[in-house]
Amino acid sequence: MDKHTFILLADRYRDGSASDAEKRLVDAYCERLEQQPREELSPEEASSLEMLMYARIMRSIHQKSAPRRLYWWYAAAAAVVLAAGAAFFLLRPSAVPAGHLAREERFKNDLDPGVDKATLTLADGSVIALGNESHETIARQGGAAVLQTAAGVLEYQSFGATEKPVYNTLSTPAGGQFRLTLPDGSKVWLNAGSSLRFPTVFTGLERMVELKGEAYLEVSKDAARPFRVIAKGMTVDVLGTHFNINAYDNEPSIRTTLLEGAVRVGKDGQSRILAPGDQSSLMPDGQIRVASGVDMGAVTAWKDGKFSFHEAPITEVMRQVERWYGAEVVYEGEVTHHFVGTLPRNLPVSRLLEMLEMTGRVKFMIEGNKIIVKP
Repeated sequence: MDKHTFILLADRYRDGSASDAEKRLVDAYCERLEQQPREELSPEEASSLEMLMYARIMRSIHQKSAPRRLYWWYAAAAAVVLAAGAAFFLLRPSAVPAGHLAREERFKNDLDPGVDKATLTLADGSVIALGNESHETIARQGGAAVLQTAAGVLEYQSFGATEKPVYNTLSTPAGGQFRLTLPDGSKVWLNAGSSLRFPTVFTGLERMVELKGEAYLEVSKDAARPFRVIAKGMTVDVLGTHFNINAYDNEPSIRTTLLEGAVRVGKDGQSRILAPGDQSSLMPDGQIRVASGVDMGAVTAWKDGKFSFHEAPITEVMRQVERWYGAEVVYEGEVTHHFVGTLPRNLPVSRLLEMLEMTGRVKFMIEGNKIIVKP
């Protein structure tokens, strides 16, 4: 079988229109491709093989005759294939089978993914809109020049002393994200629906910022001036480290995840020191809990342009969708399923929902800015 015939039959296999003979032919060809080194496959063959593996695994999951004890093995394998092949499957154009017209109707009001955009509120209350375009100096604030670079990063460059701190606030809307370089060289990635308040020049014996929402920080080392993040009354103290803080109002806890270095998390007299791989959670009852061996890739996937779900309940998945697509999510009926996999964030929301629907456990509809979730 040549590769063009294989890709054609692969599409028929996945959409259920292949005959039994064609399915056997595709299975046999897949088994032969699976024995070849990955570098010997064409990009089309590799991508089709990955998605066929996913389709075959999901078919096995849904076969009532499949032993129950194999279910989680299949689900885990499907997650690996989903992570590897989802980008190709979601991005490539394809004809819409007649049986999918109802799906096209449900997703006719599609929503675009978020982009790099934010607003900067200056000390005098004036607001500057920020986007992908580059600027030279856009403001001067309390001993610092404020620039937006060609890479779309907001930068503060100190040029002199200031008598008292002057504060600015960087805010991202739902459907927006932005990067910031603080006056000490520390780097901040600000997720959608978040804000960071900070001085334009760090003075005194500490460097302090206030966060709402989610941010990933790479803090410049300065043993003489510890760095402190205030998030909803919780403090995170660092000397120089890489960490992520998720402090959205609609999340069940404030999560601080440490990738490198060391931080101390504190609230109301409690204090816990985190090591790399640890994640603290400030619970609604005020207690701080610490978990070790957390999946760092899943925590920071958002800053690398990905969604990453690791046994994530549908409610957690859809909170991320709400923030990134600026959507309102409504549930009709009880949906309790969990999801595993990695998907790119630069896709229309319909593509993400389509992949979640492939599990056969949930259905979606888009009405204007509203996403309806059904069992």
